[in-house]
Amino acid sequence: MNDHAANKRQLAEFLHQMSESDGAAIDQTLAAHCHPDAIWRVFHPINDLQGNAEAAAQLWAPLREAFPDWEARMACMLGGEYEGRECVSTWGVLMGNLAAPWLGIAPTHGLCTLRLGINAVFREGRLAKVYVLLDIVDLMRQAGYYPFRRMPGSAEAWAFPPCDSGATAVSVDAELGATTLAAVREMQMGLAKGDELKNLAATRNKHSPHWHRNMMWYGPAGIGSSRGQKGFLDYHGALFIQAFPDREGIVRDHSGPEDAPGHYIRCGDGHYAVTAGWPSLYGTHLGGQWLGLPPTGKRVEMRVADWYRTDRDGKIIDNWVMIDVLHILQQTGLDVLDDLRYIVDPSLKRWPG
Repeated sequence: MNDHAANKRQLAEFLHQMSESDGAAIDQTLAAHCHPDAIWRVFHPINDLQGNAEAAAQLWAPLREAFPDWEARMACMLGGEYEGRECVSTWGVLMGNLAAPWLGIAPTHGLCTLRLGINAVFREGRLAKVYVLLDIVDLMRQAGYYPFRRMPGSAEAWAFPPCDSGATAVSVDAELGATTLAAVREMQMGLAKGDELKNLAATRNKHSPHWHRNMMWYGPAGIGSSRGQKGFLDYHGALFIQAFPDREGIVRDHSGPEDAPGHYIRCGDGHYAVTAGWPSLYGTHLGGQWLGLPPTGKRVEMRVADWYRTDRDGKIIDNWVMIDVLHILQQTGLDVLDDLRYIVDPSLKRWPG
């Protein structure tokens, strides 16, 4: 029988040891917890990495150099199984002083927090595939380089869940988790598709019964967070649907390859559930409401992860959402980090010669 609680403890210990690691210790920590050929899939611009050496060189070592004193503060830890794979999911923040540049973001020499999500696949008690989700735009905001219009939602830090709501690294509640995940999936399947998008009232009636009236929706930088169903629709839902009117979830072929589009993880643990895809949505950028950017007409894929928490009555009361915003923009032709280079260093020449 799979010990999902042991996997949760393993991921928690990995993150703790990475908080203590620098230099050669990063390699040692990766070797202790990960398969040598582990696959790392990281939000843009890092993207796919093969093996621990690449992960150390392109992800963890640069992060440690930028945040020499960072520690991981995680909000919850979910364990379970999906498509026969042992999975663990968590989100939280890496917090520390931003003391050196990272991805072109200039140091602040003060405290910053980098939102972090991890969805991990375990094999033989070790990390075999790790999805690392980073809110890079929010770090740009903290450093004074926010690249978009003012967010419609709140830019404040995401609230962690209540301390007595479960989903720790100690145990797994698979029975209640199955109920939570079922409610989440019913809500997701009630989201509007195709011509239904023209009728937001009908959309609301189909999936709103699953939501608490005072639900919190925590969005990434560029969108922001909101409270209640009206807040969600006003500050995200309506804007997103107008910008991507044909947006559609990807139906995964569960008999196909592990890296097929659609949800690579669906997991329920107590009052918590997670779903995520790489990508999980397609849409054509036809409206200018999203991030305030003019429509490009480009069809894009979207890497999205959602963590949910239900209350004691089974209503969804919290939804934390990570979206690979920079990857979406790259597909529309906008390279935010390239622009940042010239903002941080005005001496750079924009023309050759």
